[in-house]
Amino acid sequence: MKLTIGEKIALLRKAKNITQTELAEYLFLTPQTVSRWEVDNGVPEITLLPKIATFFGVSIDELFGVTSLERAEDLVCKYSVLRDDRSFQEAMECLNSQLQTIDAIYGNGTEDTAELDEARDRLEAQKLHMWIQQGREAFKRAYTIADSFVEKTEGKLDHPWYQRMRLQRNQLSIAMGKGREALAKCKKDFEEHPCVMTLQFYFSLLNDLSYYEDILSLQETESRVREITLPPAEKNLDIWWTVIYVAAETDREDLMEQYMPPVLEVCGEQEEYQFRMCLLNWYRKRNQQDKLEQNRQRLLELLPKMAYNKYFEEAARKTIEQ
Repeated sequence: MKLTIGEKIALLRKAKNITQTELAEYLFLTPQTVSRWEVDNGVPEITLLPKIATFFGVSIDELFGVTSLERAEDLVCKYSVLRDDRSFQEAMECLNSQLQTIDAIYGNGTEDTAELDEARDRLEAQKLHMWIQQGREAFKRAYTIADSFVEKTEGKLDHPWYQRMRLQRNQLSIAMGKGREALAKCKKDFEEHPCVMTLQFYFSLLNDLSYYEDILSLQETESRVREITLPPAEKNLDIWWTVIYVAAETDREDLMEQYMPPVLEVCGEQEEYQFRMCLLNWYRKRNQQDKLEQNRQRLLELLPKMAYNKYFEEAARKTIEQ
């Protein structure tokens, strides 16, 4: 049961061997006033609280009987209501501070570890809750931005953000638990207006949802899909990237051998690099050393032309040469 503020004052006073008269003199009050607080027949004025806390060397939270752990949990609840960046930072700093304090106490080896473990578990659970809440909030904010771009670019197929923002909105829909609704819309759009763009959105979302077999089935059996993707050409390379990636992920060697050569023939250097990075892992998994080495050499030729900054280029070189 949590102590009242009067009970807390009495507890602190006795622990420090201070009389009611001494506390009253410090506050310029009568001893009877302090006595009434301690038997719950009144409470200190709010202006006195900082002085009382200073006198006992505690925080105002502690004066009210709020433990550090409870304060951290209160701040988490505050963020859950407000969902603003300042509240998130305040709560996370408090959680991290309490966890660091527990680590320090562990190092001293002077406390009951079972109690410390329980406190750590509560703090870690609250921290997990915070990250999940912030993730949801971040997805909502990002979705709002992407949706505004989609609305702004409606009907403007040549707009530089038309394709990218629709793909990103679909990805955010999955993160927000709306993947099925987004997929149903992409499927409907393709069925009503079959073209490279609608098929790319459809395949991309199927890929994000890991519906690999659906992609390959459509590619192999759906006449409208084959009309759009065959033969491989510059205009449909984004779709082929999804098909090739899925074929590699599902170990469809027949499709890799059938489609990879004609796809590479129509690639520019940028697209060729991306496809060959996929082939790099494909050949490694199968220990096809000759093809792996040929592919590696071609990637090293293409790498300087990718206009990467030095960090990306070095990371890519290590991936290729490992």
